Formats: sequence, C-alpha cells, structure tokens
Amino acid sequence: MPVARWIADTQTCRAKAAARPQTAGEKRRMTVEGIQTLVAALGDIRDILERADLTDKAEVYRQLGVRLIYHPGKRIVRDETNLDSHN
Repeated sequence: MPVARWIADTQTCRAKAAARPQTAGEKRRMTVEGIQTLVAALGDIRDILERADLTDKAEVYRQLGVRLIYHPGKRIVRDETNLDSHN
C-alpha cells in the first residue's frame, strides 16, 4: 500500500474518531473492539515505513509528531513524540 494511501486511510479513521461526541478534556477508555479496529486500520506500519520513500517517511513522522535524533558517537537514535495536538 502506498504511504499516501495509508496516510489518507489513517486520517479518515482519525476524523471518524474525532467526530464522536466527547466532553472537552474528558478521558475515555477505548473498547476492545475499538482498539482492534484501530490496529487493523494501521496495518503493518513497520513494513510500510521500512519500504517507504524517505521523503514520504519523513512526512509521516512529521504528521505524527515524531522527531528522530541521531547521536553518531553513541550510534543510537532517540525519538520524541508530541502527543499534544495543539502544537
């Protein structure tokens, strides 16, 4: 599946979830079925991203709020994720 289609499908799922009524700031538990639907909608994201064009992959990470920082001396990559949708 092309990354662009995966992004579109994921955005559709996200829009449906956001359309559900919810009180501002309310935390709610997801149902088992809801979690299974979400995971199924994402598919095998690791394989998709592994084969993705670097520009597409960077855009997916940007839209998800993921930032990767490579430390060459330590040969490690640190990732940061901002889960605040207002930033």
